[in-house]
Amino acid sequence: MSFKKYLEEKYPVAYDMQRRIGGDPLMVDMLRTNGVDHELVKKWMRNYGLFQGIDGDSRNKIAKRFLTFARQHSRITRINDATVADLYRELLSALFKVQQRSWMSATSKLLWCLYPDDIVIYDAFVHRALVTLQCVDPDLAGTERIGAAPKIKAPVDIDPAVAAYIRYQGLVRKLLTVHAPARNELRRQHKEKYQYDIRIVDKLLWMIGDSNRAY
Repeated sequence: MSFKKYLEEKYPVAYDMQRRIGGDPLMVDMLRTNGVDHELVKKWMRNYGLFQGIDGDSRNKIAKRFLTFARQHSRITRINDATVADLYRELLSALFKVQQRSWMSATSKLLWCLYPDDIVIYDAFVHRALVTLQCVDPDLAGTERIGAAPKIKAPVDIDPAVAAYIRYQGLVRKLLTVHAPARNELRRQHKEKYQYDIRIVDKLLWMIGDSNRAY
């Protein structure tokens, strides 16, 4: 199995799916201009299913806490693993203090809105795809095994969760880098204007890991 072959075959499908997510540009633009639209944050999180089992008062606190985090962090021009780890740990801890639950996916999604060119979104489907690709794709051969997705039940679980996310995003970023020439050529051929290639690699992996459908 080759991720490159899947990329070449499913590129138009992934871009079409990603373009349909209309709420992302609104969130990215609002944060880029240092906006404080709590209702937009809540709507965006609700659309992504990040508020399941959370009541209205807690939703307000979570939206406000994220916007406080966003205002406190000036935009970073160079993102590396250490930077990502620090940002991820701080926001994950802040959300966990508002409501004790696993915020691994939500943290990555919110950080992506702040740094849309650099942050990899965490998703269980993508995790499943990476577990498989590490065994069969030559570009991921020899990389450290990603391991099982950690369960966050207490503050002491934060650091293992951060370490797991860094391993995860490292694999996605490797595929992003290795296949940059193929992506650029496909973008040229299809005259694609969607600008966040990191989300396209993420979407392709999501499609591979979706056990309910075959794409």
